Amino acid sequence: SRLIRHAYGEGEKYVPLVLRAQQLWDELAEISGEAVFERTGVINLGPASSPFLANVAASARAFDLEVEELDAQAVMQRWPEIRLPDDYRAIFEPASGVLRSELAVETWIRLAREAGCAQLFNCPVSAIHHHADGVTIDTLDGEYHGKKLLISAGTWVTRLLPDLPIQPVRKVFAWFQADGRYSSKNHFPAFTGELPNGDQYYGFPAEDNELKIGKHNGGQPVSTPQERSAFGAVASDGSESFPFLRNVLPGIGGCLHGASCTYDNTVDEDFIIDTLPGRPDTLLITGLSGHGFKFAPVLGEIASQFAQGQTSTFNLTPFSLARFSS
Repeated sequence: SRLIRHAYGEGEKYVPLVLRAQQLWDELAEISGEAVFERTGVINLGPASSPFLANVAASARAFDLEVEELDAQAVMQRWPEIRLPDDYRAIFEPASGVLRSELAVETWIRLAREAGCAQLFNCPVSAIHHHADGVTIDTLDGEYHGKKLLISAGTWVTRLLPDLPIQPVRKVFAWFQADGRYSSKNHFPAFTGELPNGDQYYGFPAEDNELKIGKHNGGQPVSTPQERSAFGAVASDGSESFPFLRNVLPGIGGCLHGASCTYDNTVDEDFIIDTLPGRPDTLLITGLSGHGFKFAPVLGEIASQFAQGQTSTFNLTPFSLARFSS
């Protein structure tokens, strides 16, 4: 599962992209008949002075998005399971919610296959060669040649493009004992939350009496896939979310199980969506920094337009590679 938030706390520049992504998620659900999105609402919690909450409010104002701004008492009255200090506030996004990520990926693969798309899995790319008449890639399955190339290689993109300013970071998330009070059936929302020390958390309504939560910041920088050890390999894995749960969701029980993943962080945690310098035939979409999945359909649309020689209607300047050399 992944969150999709519309009043984007990472900056207004993302809002047109995420609103288009939401349209495409809804289209995917309609075309496929699969429930890839659940409109649970998302509540953003934090100190009144939180820059993230200020950005959420600014994004909502700039794009006339439906939100509710609540003080701590109003939050606790509406959701008694949540505890907040008096100097906290919240912004609730009723139209946002939860994406079923594994179901979505399976559905995309199925629809692409049914449409006649060639698909190669477990076929790593070892090299890229640019020519006057296009691009060739070396793979485990042989060479492939095309007029244009999209590179969306995720965490290990620096194996192909070692000069990119991207740092892989090991992250964990976990499921904790909950009950029906924390489920979407009881109108408990998905959430983001910030502690006074600036630590940021995200979480989902409970399913089958398990509530999923993770810490967005922090983690362990890694340089190889082997370094992304399983959940529990680092002593703090099981307790990483305790400070948030203890203070904000005190009714949640112990850690049941967890998993590890990897972020592909840029230095500013903003995306890279740009052609390679001097290579207008090669589009790079990477550095999604742990908040990219919700944008997957619109990023795919941008890639499709690039392949067809069309210009994107979005302002992609904030995501250019040039920002790292300025």
